[in-house]
Amino acid sequence: MTFDEIFAAYYALYRAEATTPASTDDEYTIGLRLANEAIQRWANYDGVYWKELFTTFQTSGDGTTASTDTTQYDGPGDMKEAGGFVRILDSDNNTIRTYPLIEPHEGQFKIDRGQYAYFTGDPNNGFTLNLNPSPDSAIDGKNIEFDYYKTPTLLTTGSDVPDMLNPYFIVHRMLANRYRASRNPYYKDALRDSEDMLKVMQMENMSGSWANPWRLQDNSGAQFGSSQSGSWSF
Repeated sequence: MTFDEIFAAYYALYRAEATTPASTDDEYTIGLRLANEAIQRWANYDGVYWKELFTTFQTSGDGTTASTDTTQYDGPGDMKEAGGFVRILDSDNNTIRTYPLIEPHEGQFKIDRGQYAYFTGDPNNGFTLNLNPSPDSAIDGKNIEFDYYKTPTLLTTGSDVPDMLNPYFIVHRMLANRYRASRNPYYKDALRDSEDMLKVMQMENMSGSWANPWRLQDNSGAQFGSSQSGSWSF
């Protein structure tokens, strides 16, 4: 659903009118702000890692290539958390070199000739990718690729489409907050409907498929209170 479709669905519930306000109307502007509040609620709900928010550097639009003797590269503008490896790809998208990701403070304990990568910065000011050692001529001009978890894309125009699986959550969250602002007694009902949709999305996000339940691998090497490695189940 585009925001225009979301807004039309919301306004039909709010006013029960056939005509939807134009984008120049104050009600449309209010609706856009309420929609983005709903997106933020979804993105930060209960520590969930939403599948829709996993992406890659090259598909983000910010992807770049390795350059000989250049160790630092701007990360994607919407990155929240990085994945586990940085890969160098050839023209056929085959991995020809891999840099394991470490925490920035771990770099001081690595030898100069060690092969690793780390990010400095934060989601608010942007991340910088650091490669060690500096790329040589063999990978000059090759694509730098890595998986990462992004911040949600906020809506700015009527044609924008939110990242989430069920955008009707936005519809009902918008309705709840509009009722709340006007002290409408139906606020709690609308809020309950939106939270129910959010819980269903969480359940579907964590369940995987019936044949392959989604499991987040534990790469720490040990579980708390145990010497055996394992995985977290959801």
